[in-house]
Parts: sequence; structure tokens; C-alpha cells
Amino acid sequence: MNCSSSLRIGIKLHLVALSACLFLRSVGLGQTVGIASYATLGNPTTAIATHDGKYVFVSVTNVGAPNFTGPDSVANARHDVVSGLQIFRGTHGALKPYRFLPLGTPSANSLALLPDGKTIVVGVGDAGVAFVNVQNAIDGKAVPYFAGQGDGAGTFDVVSSPDGKYVFSFNEYGVIGQSRGNIGIVAVHPDPGGRVTHPETIGQLATGDVVPSLALSADGSRLYVASELVPAHDPPHIADGGNSLLTKEDCVQKKGTPARPNGFITVIDTQRVIDGQRRASSVLSRVAAGCSPVRLVETADSSALFVSARGDNRILVFSPRLLESDPEHALLHAFSTNGEAPVGIRLFAEDRMLAVANSNRFADAPGAAAIFSISKSRDATTLQTLAAGGFPRNITLSPDGRSLYLTNYTSRGLQVISTRNFQSSGKRTEPR
Repeated sequence: MNCSSSLRIGIKLHLVALSACLFLRSVGLGQTVGIASYATLGNPTTAIATHDGKYVFVSVTNVGAPNFTGPDSVANARHDVVSGLQIFRGTHGALKPYRFLPLGTPSANSLALLPDGKTIVVGVGDAGVAFVNVQNAIDGKAVPYFAGQGDGAGTFDVVSSPDGKYVFSFNEYGVIGQSRGNIGIVAVHPDPGGRVTHPETIGQLATGDVVPSLALSADGSRLYVASELVPAHDPPHIADGGNSLLTKEDCVQKKGTPARPNGFITVIDTQRVIDGQRRASSVLSRVAAGCSPVRLVETADSSALFVSARGDNRILVFSPRLLESDPEHALLHAFSTNGEAPVGIRLFAEDRMLAVANSNRFADAPGAAAIFSISKSRDATTLQTLAAGGFPRNITLSPDGRSLYLTNYTSRGLQVISTRNFQSSGKRTEPR
């Protein structure tokens, strides 16, 4: 079948036909042992597997349309684009396209599963946060329910509290007062069967200019938020201003644009931010984090917080404890990612390994995935660099820890990387 000819038929038939074409074309793309590649219907942002590992959901935007070259803030507001969830089914150790669920939203960005595994949560740009029943999506009869985040919110990332009662979203362009960039707090309100049909946004908190990501601490008590820029209007106090690794005036968001100041990370008490009466006191600290900090992940023992500083081509490693007790000295160390514009990061193998997506997103060239061995002192040793597609964006881990899912945004592909590929000190690393 000619994939391009399928564009002339109706949207439903087009999606079915294109899925078949893309699957056939994906065979043979994985050129490294232990890596399989699968084409996606649109630009993929995040992949996440169901708890039983039988299905993989991928958020896709621009389905059946070319890549969008305009500003991200505009991309989140379009009404002429098909976005949604592409579902792959695991069969005999491989993935096969199974179903596509359009969400009717301008974009489909980061994903999270509620702890019971029954609901998938999607950041959907200016439409806010979408909640989709997993089994209904697999059966092809899901109806998304939404929690709005305000006009022009540009909702991207979403995380769930450990008890599944709340979801925190980051709204990259949402404005509160004169501050752009905020997090939203959504009460999930599941029914006795775990279905989510009436999610409610109960509040928002301004955090900084261009908020690309947030992460929860291992125990769920702290919310870590990355802000790419210090707000121009009424900037807050930010710690570690004397560290030249973290505080700068020459950060460039994109080649050819003016230099800007550094970004920062914010530490938030989750119980306070949920409580409207205490929300104003929920920020515990703000610490400078170099040029364009964009992703964060904490170790399971809460001994280290890893942050990708996209504009510095570095990973910053902070002490979560010192971020609160001594923020001026919270940086433990930093190391090069051996690539350009790192974005997605993921710990695996009992936090002994770190995968980094060197996106190279501002160049017309493929990116790469770098795998590091992380010692107890959090020093990093490069184990392997893997070829990726255009703009490798996010990395997630399968429930059994045996696979990393890497989304290649502009080249429209999903790479599944076996964690058994990597060795440390001559010993094969067991999956997490």
C-alpha cells in the first residue's frame, strides 16, 4: 500500500491504513541489537505502558499533517489538527499498532497513569488535562473528561499523587496576574469503581516563566518544578546566585534568539499546595538551575535529584535535603551529557543507570540517547550512546524495568530499548 495515497480517504480509514503502512515500514528500523523502532501516526511526546505491560499508549499530535514549525505557544492553541492516543499492543516480544483514540484537543503531550492503572491522564495544551479510562480506550469506546486550566494554558506535563486523589499539571504559558507559567491542582474525584468523570481544578500556583516539567518526590510529599526562565516581572528570590554553573545571563533558548537569564527549580510542599488556605506558603525554596532546566527525576531513596539543563548540555545533581535546609549549597555536582540539548531523563536499574535524550532539537539533525552508570557518589560514567531520530524528547520505563521507551518527536517514531544492553563494572545490570 502507498502510504501517501491513504491521505485522500476519510480520517478513520486513513488512520487504519496509515497504521498498517507505518508498522510495515518500521520493520528493520531498529539497527542495534536490543532496540526496536516503530513509526507513529503523528509527533509523539510520551509513551507509557499499562500495568500488565500488554499495551503501550503514545501521545501523538499532528496526525495526518506535517510537522508544525511555529512557536510552541501557538501549537497548543490550534483547532485544525488531530491529536490523541495511539495504542500499541505487545505481541511475541514486539509492538503492533492496535488503535487510535482522537481526543479532539490541540495537542497530546505528557502522560501519567493513576496508581490503580485504570485511568490515563494527558496534558492536552490549551484544553487543559484529559482523563481517559484505559480499558475503554483499548476497546475503542473511551470518552475523555477534562479539567480546564484557563485560556492559553499550554498544559504539557502531568503527575499523579501516590494515592491517586490529585493530579498536578504544569501549564507552560498559563498566566496568573502578570506571571506566566503555573502548576494546576486537580482533584480527581474517582467513583467507587475508579472511573474519573468529574475531575475538578481546585487551584493554581504561579511558578515562573515557561514551565516545562514537574516531578514528585519518591514519597509524594514534595513537588519539583522546572522553570526555564526567571520571570521578568517581579522576580522572586532564587538561591545559589553566586554559583557560575547555575546563575547566568547568557542563556540562549534557541540559536539566533537574544541571551536570557538562567532558569531555576522550585520545591513545593504538596499538602500545602493542595490546601487553598496554605497554598501561598507552599513554596519551600527556589534554586538556580543553569540554562533552560527542562526535566527532573529523583532517586527512590531521595538522595539525589537529577535535572537536565538543556542550554548547558549538562545534568545537574542536587541534594533534595539541602534544597530545603541549605539551598545555597544544594548542588552536588554536574556532568556533560555528551550531546546537544538534553531533554528527557530516566533513572533505571535500581537507580544505578540514567538514560538521557540528547534532543539536538534546534538543529536539523538526529539526536541520541546516552546511557550513564551512576555511582553511589552520583558520579557518572558513559556506558553507551545510541542513535535516535529527530528530537528525541521523553524517556519512560516499562513496568517490569526491562524496556526504555524513547519518543522521537520530529521523525515520528518510538524506540524500545532493552535495559539488558547495558553493563556496569563488567556485570550485567538486572532490570528494575
